[in-house]
Amino acid sequence: MAPTPFTLSSTTRSWPSAQVTTVRLTGHVDAETWPRLAACLEQALAISAGPYVAVELGAGAELSDAAARRLIRLVLDGAGNTPRLVLTGGWSSAEEAAPGPERTAAGAGSQSEAEVHDLRASLRTRPLIAQAQGILQERYGLRDAETAFDLLRDSSQQHNVKLRTLASVFLSAPRPADGPQWFPGRTRAPAPELNFAPWLRRSRVPRSAFAEAVLSTALRCVRSSRGLLHVADPLIGPQLEAHQGIPDALLDHLTRGPDGAGRGPATDAMREGRRGALTDGLADARLTEETRQALRAAGIGHAWYAPLRSASGESSGVITLYGPPPGPAPTETEWKALDLVVAQAGEWLDWHRRTVMLDALEQLHGQGRALAGKGRG
Repeated sequence: MAPTPFTLSSTTRSWPSAQVTTVRLTGHVDAETWPRLAACLEQALAISAGPYVAVELGAGAELSDAAARRLIRLVLDGAGNTPRLVLTGGWSSAEEAAPGPERTAAGAGSQSEAEVHDLRASLRTRPLIAQAQGILQERYGLRDAETAFDLLRDSSQQHNVKLRTLASVFLSAPRPADGPQWFPGRTRAPAPELNFAPWLRRSRVPRSAFAEAVLSTALRCVRSSRGLLHVADPLIGPQLEAHQGIPDALLDHLTRGPDGAGRGPATDAMREGRRGALTDGLADARLTEETRQALRAAGIGHAWYAPLRSASGESSGVITLYGPPPGPAPTETEWKALDLVVAQAGEWLDWHRRTVMLDALEQLHGQGRALAGKGRG
């Protein structure tokens, strides 16, 4: 196995307390090469002048399950330290490339895939939450990181938003001005109509439940049973919000992005605001061969992409719908039905971002000011 290449550099992030030492990882890490990565991280923590050391997992990063667990454990064990280790990016698992019989013996493959999926979810979630905790603690002079986490959790639960989503919006928002309100003079708009899902309580429905309803309706529109819905995240791009009929192995691959990794037809559709389609055996230069093979292994031969956009043109996400290799494309009538659904979904997501998420930030600001300086000294 070739040695794992590392580079050590210093960069500036876009959020407060910005000086961040970055270790960029590409290549393969397993039990044999792990000591080199551990030594590199130890060096970075020793020389860092800022509050974070970021491990950036590049597109070519490949970690064995054992190495991934060790990396996650380093992050969790050092959560209260300064500098704090955080993780960005995504990785491939060496076990995913193993031949079928080796992966499926005695059911070990599905268990390993589930564990890897959970580890990747931790990588996407932990860095944002840790950075939001640090900024909350610094901004309002909170007693400790646990107090900051309690504020994030309370606001997350009160407004029915995921903790990771709240942390990402918090980190991307402008710093609040001095005063009791983060967004003074803001007008709260009513929730837009959802004709395709009138049973939902529009003002209080969690975004995840809304996404499940949107995806289910979209699948019915085009007579499909497999699909995903990704929602745009202000910091880390499209994030998986709902899925139906996707095998675990393919789901794990697609949680890295709607196209597997990097730019592809789904991200193009979301950015350009135009529907897209892949036919003829998924022959498209924008798909990596790894993604194409993962789709074909799941029995998928067609893919259709419907962007979610508001009336103002804001990009909110993208729905990906899949079909088997032999099968008809959606009719014009089916496309029109789908267009009505995605238009309402885009408006609702834009309203949720401008209303519910800002309400959650206002709660953080108000409670942070109420606790400012308490417990210090």
